[in-house]
Amino acid sequence: MIELLAELRSCRWVDLTHAFEPGIPHFHLFPDEQRTTLFDFDEGSGTLGHGFLAHEYRHIGQWGTHVDPPGHFVRDGRALDDIGVEEMILPLAVLDVREQVRSDPDYSVDAAFIRGYEERHGPIPAGAFVALNTGWAERWPDGDAMQNRDAAGVAHYPGWGVDALELLVEGRGITAIGHDMTDTDPGVRVSAGEYPAEVYILGADRWQIELLASLDQVPPAGALIVASWPKPRGGSGFPARVFALVPPARES
Repeated sequence: MIELLAELRSCRWVDLTHAFEPGIPHFHLFPDEQRTTLFDFDEGSGTLGHGFLAHEYRHIGQWGTHVDPPGHFVRDGRALDDIGVEEMILPLAVLDVREQVRSDPDYSVDAAFIRGYEERHGPIPAGAFVALNTGWAERWPDGDAMQNRDAAGVAHYPGWGVDALELLVEGRGITAIGHDMTDTDPGVRVSAGEYPAEVYILGADRWQIELLASLDQVPPAGALIVASWPKPRGGSGFPARVFALVPPARES
């Protein structure tokens, strides 16, 4: 085991998680975080006392970089405590669509893009985590910039196409997906109250991580992702801590 730890330490570790706080970008129908200092070091600063620091956090489960289990959208679907730790370390494939998004903020990744990715980088392995790098994380933490609404209030940001997810789930047997936007679906679909991509991926008993950071620091293939979160019984979502391990051989 010491040898395994040494091998892991030889990797480059990339934090894919945004720090969260009140006011960060989030799904437009959710409330903001409320944070209360219950105890503080100085007398009179905490609402319950002093001598140490303790915060009370009040936020929706889908807050900051967070996990959505199947039960977020599917009645009787797996909740957070149903997802085993063996699913939390996975091969990582990163789909870089930043060029497409620069010319079309409503871009939706499709199955053809994934086939092209595999021609360049090899097959996506079974059990993989597939992350979508749209470049949208560069807009963090500006909520207005991430929503990118037009004069009519319609949001314009990229997302997943259902055909792409069907290929990944049914053709490649992936375990999970992730992306750097607030939603699985493109903004124009979300603005219309439509969530076909999210309905599909969670309905297929897969989980996802939203609002990933620093995907531009990870190669398209060859890295591992570690995604973990607290274990609320029956939990429908929670902030997650996510990072990638990039082996030295993949640095070139």
